[in-house]
Amino acid sequence: MRIFRGTIELLDYVFYATVERGKVYETGAFIHNYALVYALGLVQGETYTYARLSQEPHYLEELTPLNGRLYITPGAPHQVEHRLVQWNTIREGYAFPGKLPSVGYPDWGFARVLRPGCRFVFYLLAPAPAALPAAPALRDLVAGKPTRVRLGKFPGKARLRLEAAEEVLEQEGAFETEALLNWRDLDADPLACDVVATSLPTRLLTRAHFAEGLYYETLFGDNVVRLPARMRFLARPPVERRGRRKDV
Repeated sequence: MRIFRGTIELLDYVFYATVERGKVYETGAFIHNYALVYALGLVQGETYTYARLSQEPHYLEELTPLNGRLYITPGAPHQVEHRLVQWNTIREGYAFPGKLPSVGYPDWGFARVLRPGCRFVFYLLAPAPAALPAAPALRDLVAGKPTRVRLGKFPGKARLRLEAAEEVLEQEGAFETEALLNWRDLDADPLACDVVATSLPTRLLTRAHFAEGLYYETLFGDNVVRLPARMRFLARPPVERRGRRKDV
């Protein structure tokens, strides 16, 4: 198993609607791991096309083929600042056009966006490095070269870098991790954790404590990082929540 620690540095303003408070659309202080997979061009197949004519996700069909080849954790905030901006995309007649609602694209309002210079940290787990997807961005990252991707609703540029762990040990027992985790991608619930509120398409966890299980103990300089060993994309079925949209 090879494990890398990755950094995401925003080079542009990045927006996605995490929380909607009236006409204020707030961007969460995290980068979802599914967004990273798409940004890196790791999704292959007939369901992945340049243009999306309908706003319907295909996570199960597109992400699960990556299981056993690699896994990417969500990007946890390291240095984050926001800016409040306003936009207006209403036609000159100031009448809302008769169209289907577009998720996350308000006609007018305020957006709390991530500023350039924000930094996030994620981890890449590669069980079989030779089986990694042949995506140019991923190839450059594993080779130690920085690469640029686009993130968010109005794709903003970001720079990614990877550094390989100096040592990786497989352990078993109780452990805790400061890494940002995706609940759907875990094979078992933690004993205790903090939930990142309203994160979609799946809930994210931080400061997770596990009573038992396999985990990797990795060394990056003076930092020891522990990660669950059995993470995989969409490991568990979605959760139905009464009166609310379910995790997809």
